[in-house]
Amino acid sequence: MKLEFPILSFNEAMDASLFSIVSLNRLYCFPVKTGRYFRFFPISFPMAEKFSDSKIDSTDLKILSLLQENGKMSNAELAKRVGRSISRVHTRVKNLQSKNVIDKFTVVLDPKKLNRETLAFILVTVRYRVPGKSKVLSQREFCQTIAQHHLVQGVHVLSGEYDVLLKVRAKNIEAMNSFIVDYLRELPEVDRTLTMFAMETYYDSLDLRGLNS
Repeated sequence: MKLEFPILSFNEAMDASLFSIVSLNRLYCFPVKTGRYFRFFPISFPMAEKFSDSKIDSTDLKILSLLQENGKMSNAELAKRVGRSISRVHTRVKNLQSKNVIDKFTVVLDPKKLNRETLAFILVTVRYRVPGKSKVLSQREFCQTIAQHHLVQGVHVLSGEYDVLLKVRAKNIEAMNSFIVDYLRELPEVDRTLTMFAMETYYDSLDLRGLNS
């Protein structure tokens, strides 16, 4: 295959609407979408390695902080806020997604407006053997099972006296009690539990703060 496109410089490549590096006939290329088709621009291997293995820098951290505040922020607004071109910001966001630094874009719901006002943190001690059964119960299987319940928002394996911490939201005390008594304590892996209700919540977030400080 003959490629007649000019070799791109690193800065030119960063400013293009790029998606990922691909290999064609042992040449590393940038696929650039033009209309309904892609044009492949060859680059040198050191440049491909530099781009694909680039570390997260201060500009990436600024972009991540802004997207945490507003996941719907446009590339144009991101570019304005971080002082970069729109195409370069677009490339950076795609790169962060490909590296799974950005796991997904989602929405944050208000539990009070959706009948999930009651919040509890439940400590669980896992029983690894059940009398009369030879099978050793698995803590991982318990965590995978309990994570599927629609009231469970978080499952964390702990060190110390208790094995697992659950974050659970329910409509009211009665619904939470039903979850604990009728479901959780009926699981063969559960030895004992300790439930702590949240009386007030002052801060609750998945944001990673101070990224660009």
